[in-house]
Amino acid sequence: MATDTISALGAGSGVDVKSLATNLVEAERAPRKAVLDKKIKASEGGISGYAAIKYVLGDLKTAFSNLKDQSAFNVMTTRNSQPTAFTVTSSATTATGSHSVAVSQLAKPQRSISAGFASNTVSLTTNAPITLSLSVNGATPAQTITVPATANTPEGIVATVNAANKGIKAQLINTGDTTNPVKIMFTGNTGANSAFQLTGLEGFFTSLPLADRSLKVVQTAQNAMLNVNGVDIVSASNKVEGAITGTSLDLYATTTVGQPASLDFLRDPSAVKTKIQGLVTAFNDATSMLGVVSDPKSSVETYGATLVGNSAVGTVRSQMRSMITTSIETTSGQPSALRDLGMSISAKGVLELDSAKLDAALENNFEGVVTLLTNNTENLSTFSTAPGGVANAALKKITALLDTSSPLTTQSNNLTTKISGYKLDLEKLETRMSTLLARYNKQFGAMESMVGQSKSLKESLTSTFDGMMAAYTKN
Repeated sequence: MATDTISALGAGSGVDVKSLATNLVEAERAPRKAVLDKKIKASEGGISGYAAIKYVLGDLKTAFSNLKDQSAFNVMTTRNSQPTAFTVTSSATTATGSHSVAVSQLAKPQRSISAGFASNTVSLTTNAPITLSLSVNGATPAQTITVPATANTPEGIVATVNAANKGIKAQLINTGDTTNPVKIMFTGNTGANSAFQLTGLEGFFTSLPLADRSLKVVQTAQNAMLNVNGVDIVSASNKVEGAITGTSLDLYATTTVGQPASLDFLRDPSAVKTKIQGLVTAFNDATSMLGVVSDPKSSVETYGATLVGNSAVGTVRSQMRSMITTSIETTSGQPSALRDLGMSISAKGVLELDSAKLDAALENNFEGVVTLLTNNTENLSTFSTAPGGVANAALKKITALLDTSSPLTTQSNNLTTKISGYKLDLEKLETRMSTLLARYNKQFGAMESMVGQSKSLKESLTSTFDGMMAAYTKN
């Protein structure tokens, strides 16, 4: 304020001391701020570089995940001439070939129904429990199911039987009868050995003839019967496992009499080949990214040349190479490493794929390919110590690289901490510069005041001397 006043009066040195103070402060601030800004930019670049590596490693992890489970190789094409009779589920162990399947009988559960009750909620006893006796497949002694007195209704019987889980289920059926419409249907498990006998309800139908008081069997329990490739097979369930190696058959109806269904399994390796090609692409994308972040001449925005000379880059490269070159113990003639599927790393670090070699492996030794990649495991955890093939071994390495305690994460977190420190230093610098500017303005204001006073004294003396000279001149 003093400087502005002096300038307004036309006094002082004539120098713009306000701009001088600002320029002096800026001259001191600029180099220090530039150093901090450079450190912040470098740290932010490093964080971007680590993030870019993690991103491509994530894609590589996905590519290996697509090949780690045995079920990923269930790529059998199935042709079934009578699909309404049964469906088939193949697996990685299903062999190519043709089969004949004739289904002559489906597995069924026994169904027995009671006589009718007046309603769902009619009380059948006077505050007394109901005791049912159940024998499955003629087993002795019979099992007891006790319906509590508080549930002595058809509804309560159904709930109690279902909760008992003794091998039968119950449900209420409304027949529409005008007098006693509610009946209880009891259903066992499928298969001849699941036939059952249930007693204990007869006493509630004393008005009926003796023969009508017991449960009436409306469907007899029976096994499924089929013939596969000339071999007769009996099954208690309509889901038949192992009739054809590596498959399960779900039966829905009998096949045409005298005309067995033809079932053909054709291997379709195209989906597996696509996944392997995806792995090659993901690997090379990751390799390219490592090159970009570590190349001092890279001009790629955001993450180019951000991790030049960083040891973490070399660690990731080494781990990635080992994912491809790792071998497993196999029997003679079986693939033991990805090189046996046509994969090789060039001198420039590019993963190359010999399609002809891969096609030959998939065509001639599909099971060996599955074993190499998965060790015939399913949903193996990355924490498991069990051998899981090269795909699972690679996933463990990638998981370690992306872990919260890995160098990629800890170094990135360290840079974030440093940025916070640099920004705090910038705030402190601005505080010091503001204080320095205030001091310069005060000092220059005092100087201007002194110069102004000297100038005023000079003008006063000049005026006095001029007056004295004028007086002498008149005489």
